[in-house]
Amino acid sequence: MSWTLERMFYGNKNGLDLKSMWDFLMRGYYFIPRTLFKDYYRAVVYTGDTNEVYRRVEKPFPDAIKAQRPSGKFALHLSGGFDSSILAKLYDRDDADYIHLTGPESGKARALAATLTGTLREIQIAPEDFIQAAEEMIHRLPEPYPFEDVVYAYIASKKAKELGHSLIVAGDGGDGIFGGACVGPYSRKAIVAWKTIDPTRLLGLQVHQPFMHTALYAWSKAMLDPKLTGWSKRFAQDYCRQLGMPDEVTGQKKTYWAGSLGTRTSPKVLAHMQAVVDDSDYKWIRQFEFTQKPTADLLFRQYGLVKWLQANYKERLNAYEIRELSQGVQQVSATERRQVQTARRKELICRYCPRGAINMARRMRDRIVRC
Repeated sequence: MSWTLERMFYGNKNGLDLKSMWDFLMRGYYFIPRTLFKDYYRAVVYTGDTNEVYRRVEKPFPDAIKAQRPSGKFALHLSGGFDSSILAKLYDRDDADYIHLTGPESGKARALAATLTGTLREIQIAPEDFIQAAEEMIHRLPEPYPFEDVVYAYIASKKAKELGHSLIVAGDGGDGIFGGACVGPYSRKAIVAWKTIDPTRLLGLQVHQPFMHTALYAWSKAMLDPKLTGWSKRFAQDYCRQLGMPDEVTGQKKTYWAGSLGTRTSPKVLAHMQAVVDDSDYKWIRQFEFTQKPTADLLFRQYGLVKWLQANYKERLNAYEIRELSQGVQQVSATERRQVQTARRKELICRYCPRGAINMARRMRDRIVRC
């Protein structure tokens, strides 16, 4: 049984799409089918035998997870959170390696590993390690990835390859089932899968993401009480208790992935990323103005975008191109501001004006227009 997700690109590249770039820097994604290029599109499709899962289960949960258990050895990215812990517990075998990045969540990972037959492999990442890995892989991705955890996935998978593994198992997509984030195989954002798929494929390894199967996603949305799939992930927490996991795991509270927080504040890493942007012909991306505070990792997105564009668009831009793109950035930013202002005015009108008065004003406007 083997399946995965793939991107399909189509159309013709006709210059950079600055609106997509604004969305990427502001929100961390641009909606399918758009890309960073004008008139160039993408789709996300399943490849392989996804139907085999249905032939091996009686009910979606937990059968659909158990049915996807790898038949051979594997390495699993283990953060210590609910999602990766569930996979580790259900898939445990003596030749499995659980790759963990040492940090604030290490206590959970170690407590769980003590109950497993596989081996916990911890990696302590220094700023120099992060910079080296990012420089190796960021420009080689099929598309820029918005958050720095893509670099961690590359480091973890590289360690797995050194240990002799060819298959990486990851808990990506668990938030779409158990709660914590609005993601899933049908999401127009469609970003979470690539965190592990893209960097791991660069190393020549296969990726298995059991939670991304549509059987689990559909079951969660149709059959789980929304109160159990909020940020607290109560359903996943209760299931971990049923599996007999240690208190360090079952008693945890859902938070932003703690393993990534150290690098975001490392002066050495920040200085490196800033220098890459400043020394490029793409430093005009800093001219984008946002209508609210961008999501975390803005500097990483700026850095990754510059590295990717240098390798996949043009390494150098002439003065005319820089001027045109800079003007385009200002236009996109102005358009976004106007849209927000218009939405706020409408909200205020709807909040404070009686509906009858609004309808009357619209009818009077239409009469004036007809006259």
